[in-house]
Amino acid sequence: MINRIIFAAGGTGGHIYPAIAIADELKRMNEKIEIKFIGAKGKIEERIVPGSGYKLDTIEISGFKRSLSLKNISAAFKLKKALSDSKKILIDFKPELVFGTGGYVSGPVLRTAGKLGITTVIEEGNYYPGVTVKLIAPKADKVIVNFKGTKKFLKRQDNIITLSYPVRAGMKRTDRTEAAGMFGLDHKKKILLVFGGSQGARSINTALLKCFENISGAGVQIIWQTGESDFESVTNAASGNKDIKVLRYINNIGTAYSASDLIVCRSGISTIMELAAFGSAAVFVPYPRASENHQEKNARAVADKQAAVVIADNELDLKLESTILELISDENKLEEMGSSIKQFADIEAAGKIAQMLVELVNKSKN
Repeated sequence: MINRIIFAAGGTGGHIYPAIAIADELKRMNEKIEIKFIGAKGKIEERIVPGSGYKLDTIEISGFKRSLSLKNISAAFKLKKALSDSKKILIDFKPELVFGTGGYVSGPVLRTAGKLGITTVIEEGNYYPGVTVKLIAPKADKVIVNFKGTKKFLKRQDNIITLSYPVRAGMKRTDRTEAAGMFGLDHKKKILLVFGGSQGARSINTALLKCFENISGAGVQIIWQTGESDFESVTNAASGNKDIKVLRYINNIGTAYSASDLIVCRSGISTIMELAAFGSAAVFVPYPRASENHQEKNARAVADKQAAVVIADNELDLKLESTILELISDENKLEEMGSSIKQFADIEAAGKIAQMLVELVNKSKN
C-alpha cells in the first residue's frame, strides 16, 4: 500500500483532473493514505484541488520563453526558488512516491524527488510530449503515455507504459431525452455542441456567428458555450432563436455531451479523452498557439483512426458550416466516428494507474 503520495499537477484542468481521479482511487484503496498536491502559485489548482478535498502547497514557477526575453531571467530565479521550496515540502511530508502530470510545476518537484531517492512517475497525456516530460522521463521510475506513438519521441524506452489518460470523476452518459430537456431542447432534433474550453474560443465563436443561422435553419439546435468575453455579443446575435442555447460556461459538461449528436471544440487531451469516454463524434479545431503545437498533434492522432474530423483554426470561415451540415446529416458517419473514438478511452484508467503505483511502491520497499 501507499501511505503518503504527492501529486505535482497544475496550470490547467487537463493536468489537475486526471491527478485528482487517481488520488480518489488511491483513497478508495486505502482510506488512511496521506495525499498532498503541489501546484503553481496563482493558478486554477488553488481553487480545484481544495474544492476536491485535497491539501495543496504552491510554488512559484513559470515557463521559459523560446526566444530571447528578459522574462527568462525572472523564470530562472523562480526555478531556483521552486527547487528549494520543493525540497522543503518533500522532506517535511516524506512521500513514498511523487506523481507528475506534466506542466511546469512537475519539473522542479520530480527533479528534486529523484535526487532525494523518492520513487517518481510522470504522465504525458498529449501525443507529443512537452518539454518537462522530455526532461524528467529519462530518470523517472515510470513514464505513462496515453498514445502508443508518443514513445518514439522519448529517448529511454524501458520505463514507459501505455495507459489511457483518466477523465474527471462523475463523467457519465445520461439519457439523451433528459439531457436535451435540461437545455430546453428537443431530443428528436439534431443537437450541435460548440465550446472552446472554460474561457471560450474567439475564433470558433466568430466563425459560428457567420453561419449559425444557416445551421439552425437546417433544423439543427445548438448548445453554445461562449466563455465570458463573447457571451454578450453571441447572446444578442442569437436572441429570439429558441433552438440556440447560449451559455457562458457549462458546469455539467457530461450532460451536454449526452445531449449532442456532434461536437465542435478544441483538442486538449482532457477534452479528447472525455469525448472518447462518451463515444462522441467531434470536429476538432486545435488551438494554434498551444505549446509544441500539441493540440494539432492530438487531433491528428485521433483523426488518423477515422475517429474525428480536424479543421485548422485559420480555415474555420471556409469549412465550419459545410463540415457541420455534412456530418450532422450523416447518421452512419456520426456512428462510425463515435464508435472509433472509444478506442482511446478506458473508464478504468484511474484505477489501473493507482494499482500500478501501489505495485511500484511495494516493489521499492522489498
